[in-house]
Amino acid sequence: MLFNSITFAIFFAIVYCIYWSISKRRRPDFLILSSAFFYIWFSWVFFFHFLFVILLNYFFYIRIKTSQNNPKSWMIVSVLFNCINLGFFKYFYFFSRVLADLTGYPFFTEIQGIVHIVLPLAISFYSFQMIAAAVDAGRNQEGKTISLKEYFLFVLFFPVLIAGPIMRTGDFFPNLNNLEPDRDKIYNGCYLMLGGLIKKVLIADPAAGLISPVFSNPATYDFTSLILAGIGYSIQVFCDFSGLTDMARGVGALLGFYLPENFKAPFFSLSGRELWQRWHITLSFWLRDYIYFSLGGSKVAVWRTHLNLILTMTIGGFWHGADYTFIAWGFYWGVLLAVERYLETSLGWKLTPNKNFVLKIVKVWIVFLLFSFGAILFRANNANMMIQHVFGIFENVPNKIETELIFSSLSWLGNAGSLIDGNSSFYSIRWRI
Repeated sequence: MLFNSITFAIFFAIVYCIYWSISKRRRPDFLILSSAFFYIWFSWVFFFHFLFVILLNYFFYIRIKTSQNNPKSWMIVSVLFNCINLGFFKYFYFFSRVLADLTGYPFFTEIQGIVHIVLPLAISFYSFQMIAAAVDAGRNQEGKTISLKEYFLFVLFFPVLIAGPIMRTGDFFPNLNNLEPDRDKIYNGCYLMLGGLIKKVLIADPAAGLISPVFSNPATYDFTSLILAGIGYSIQVFCDFSGLTDMARGVGALLGFYLPENFKAPFFSLSGRELWQRWHITLSFWLRDYIYFSLGGSKVAVWRTHLNLILTMTIGGFWHGADYTFIAWGFYWGVLLAVERYLETSLGWKLTPNKNFVLKIVKVWIVFLLFSFGAILFRANNANMMIQHVFGIFENVPNKIETELIFSSLSWLGNAGSLIDGNSSFYSIRWRI
């Protein structure tokens, strides 16, 4: 039930009308029921799994808040449980392949055909949310204790289940004190919904169709095509993911909730560090607060600081998907951030120009091209295709992308027309959940 589907439009219209027609006291209860229905639409079996995960996490949360002797132990148990739950569903096949490659033992190959695992909706997002809630409870044991109903609403809240943003308790619960109709929120919600829909339907979906052939068979394309595919995917994934996030924020605003902004013009960044303060902001700050700082952050030796950056970004890459390509992408960005930090802090190089407008434009393009090269690693269908694409940049084969551009322009016009008459077809999002 994606935001850009007729099914969701009907669902949300019903929810919206009922939500604002009942008393303020009953609105959180109704949101829990609506969110439960939203998840059951995906899978009623996984909904019961989700309920079990929420209840067990709330038990850990209460133990963290009330334990006098070992709150940290309960916090560790909570984090481990969520990592194991996420790891089983999302990374079982990946680790089976790794073990098969390393050992050559047939069992690890055969088990991939015996065990059939389906990825539950939003497991990556809700796992990180519950880990954050547990760690925050351990760090601030004296703070307000969340009730079971509040915890359910925090984790189940349907607008953030598809593509985030990754919520924290401090972002979410202040909204419950102001669930009243608000003209500004309605205007903002409609603006975000329309803007997100335009990004998704008119830019992201046509771009996906254009670049997909290049990533499916990179060996048959030349330097220009392969580079343009990386640039095209950068634009596509931004419009796709930020479009869905904008729609999520729009739905939240129409229900009276302010959801944190997840993208702030990232392609105008002057450095890698600035880009990650503008791109997928809730994930970037989650990685900083719960992994980078836990590893020691920058309060350790210089080499450890650089290693912490590389480890943090590699973990962030692995979170996006269970493949070597995502690990390579995260490692790539970790190295870039570590090198950038070394040049600025250790060598004293001033990498971000303050006044020179031309230099700023050049730096923006450099950062964008570095992002686009990383996008090639991220988008590759598998590790072999990733290597072919990267090495193919330096090879010379006939250019075929011009033909794709001609057909894509016609496809774009078709999508624009279908947006008006409501019959648009949609590609599934590449960004892994």
